[in-house]
Amino acid sequence: MTLEWTRGTCPRCGSGDVVHSLIGMPTLEAMETAPEWVSFPGCVAVGPDRACLACDHEWWADHVGFAEPWDHEEGDDGARGTQLRVVGAVLVTADGLRILAARRRPGIPSAGRWEFPGGKIEPGESPQAALVRELREELGIEVEVGWLIGRGTGWAGERELHLDCYWARPVGPSPTTSTDHDRLEWVGLDALLTRDWAEPDVPIVEAIAEEERPRFS
Repeated sequence: MTLEWTRGTCPRCGSGDVVHSLIGMPTLEAMETAPEWVSFPGCVAVGPDRACLACDHEWWADHVGFAEPWDHEEGDDGARGTQLRVVGAVLVTADGLRILAARRRPGIPSAGRWEFPGGKIEPGESPQAALVRELREELGIEVEVGWLIGRGTGWAGERELHLDCYWARPVGPSPTTSTDHDRLEWVGLDALLTRDWAEPDVPIVEAIAEEERPRFS
């Protein structure tokens, strides 16, 4: 049976110009079927095992998005925990001076706190594709996804939550309503820190306050 190779996209800039390093001792089948974007550095390589030729970002495949396999120790009750992987959109106006903040509606966790809209990464999706789908479902808009800003962490019940946030901008009309929020506001950069943000979003807000600015490929 021939191995199936999936190249994937860069988790930072979204480029498909990705190269893989197969660290360790490869099988003969792997060496015979590998496409030209796969290299075999051997057992002495230390990684990371992925790199983007477009933006020079390097990462481990099992640390990113849909490719991330979670392996937790069993708890006292014998249950095996799993992390929740989500993506968020830092939507900006055309001039880059205002950002969309969304307030969680009553009746759902973290009601009343502000966050960046987004949602879960489904199996087989890249983080960027998940974000496009979620914003279409949640806000009814189409977007262009830009570069990765960073990751925030928190908890969803007993599950550890990892939130990767990306710059994004509407393609067409701006959002006016949301399925998960009772209020949408375009907030000036100088006023972001005055909001009561959900815990996973706080590191992203702080990065923006420290001069992180929109970047699109």
